[in-house]
Amino acid sequence: MGILREAGKTQERKQLSIVVGCAAALLSLVLLGIVGENGYLERRAQRREIQALSAEIEKIQQENQQLGQTIQDLRSDPHAIEELARERLRLGRPGEVIVTLPREEPQAATVGSHPAP
Repeated sequence: MGILREAGKTQERKQLSIVVGCAAALLSLVLLGIVGENGYLERRAQRREIQALSAEIEKIQQENQQLGQTIQDLRSDPHAIEELARERLRLGRPGEVIVTLPREEPQAATVGSHPAP
């Protein structure tokens, strides 16, 4: 009877070690699928980066289109040239007076500060 009991325990240990080995392998694969080089977290980060880059590309394309329209206007429309010269170069027609106001810079308000008397 002792021999059969030993054989049964040995068989149970083998089965248990197989089950534990399979569980460890499965757990390793799941963890690798989540945090591995091409795992879920990495793919999610890549999707976010792709979305951010796509939005930036769209913004740059719109800006490029606006600049293309501005170039076209400056090549063909004398009023566009005049408007740009007045706005950016502060030019005016003869007899006009150009008044340039200083740009207001926001002042940082600090807590507890008092103006000097």
